[in-house]
Amino acid sequence: MCERYGHLVAMLVVTKGMYSDLFDVVRRRKPATIAAELAWTLAPPLLFATDGLSVAGVLEPCYDNGGDALDYAVNGRTLHVGVFDAMGHGLAAVGVAAFAISAYRNSRRRGCDLLETHAAMDEAVEQQFPDRRFVTALIAELNLDSGALKWVSAGHPPPLLIRDTRHARTLNGQPATPLGSGVGASPPTVSQTSLEPRDLLLFYTDGVTDARDQDGERFGTEGLSRFIEREASAGQPAPETLRRLREALVGHDHGRFADDATAVLVEWRRDSERRLMPQTVL
Repeated sequence: MCERYGHLVAMLVVTKGMYSDLFDVVRRRKPATIAAELAWTLAPPLLFATDGLSVAGVLEPCYDNGGDALDYAVNGRTLHVGVFDAMGHGLAAVGVAAFAISAYRNSRRRGCDLLETHAAMDEAVEQQFPDRRFVTALIAELNLDSGALKWVSAGHPPPLLIRDTRHARTLNGQPATPLGSGVGASPPTVSQTSLEPRDLLLFYTDGVTDARDQDGERFGTEGLSRFIEREASAGQPAPETLRRLREALVGHDHGRFADDATAVLVEWRRDSERRLMPQTVL
């Protein structure tokens, strides 16, 4: 009975939050910048779970994010994921990121494939921002039935694949130049691989790996890999893993970030989504 009432309250909070500022105001601990307001308006829910799939995201710093963005959508049996990092910081950067993510959604909703989506985003950012503001991006598609993964990188850090809960490796591909750079030296290519049940995928921006530890050392790809491996081995679900990653990054930089830090963690056929649901609704 308590779980059912809990679900009802949660639905009311989410619904009212769409047309009221009340819950945002109560939730905040300090003022947000205008750039952060726009960044959070763009962001989808930072947790989604369905049968065989969990998606979790993190956007930091919470009240001053200005250049990073993430997006995802589940259409039929396909998961679409995009991670973006605009040049600079603040309102100017988040404006470019907003334009890139809008172009991404527009292309996705028109049924474009990855190369067509990349071309549309690149052209849109270049035409809208002739002063050569650019965006690095990684867009991916995951077939939820077969585990087939395809992605295109536009000057963005490659995703991490964690297999058997203990082996993390970088999914290297041929990156193209950033969106809107106007260089066009490296044409985009579609990279592919196949996931296995219980695999995890981490998409991230360079603000995650550029974070410094308490000794001033860069967190780096190796540090990130070790962290995700450790949490996967402990059986932590995606949202808890990213919560702990956020706490580690905040602790490393004493609550401050030198750059925006954004990440999306995807779990495929790991059954961890069942741990996110009350037993009465399973």
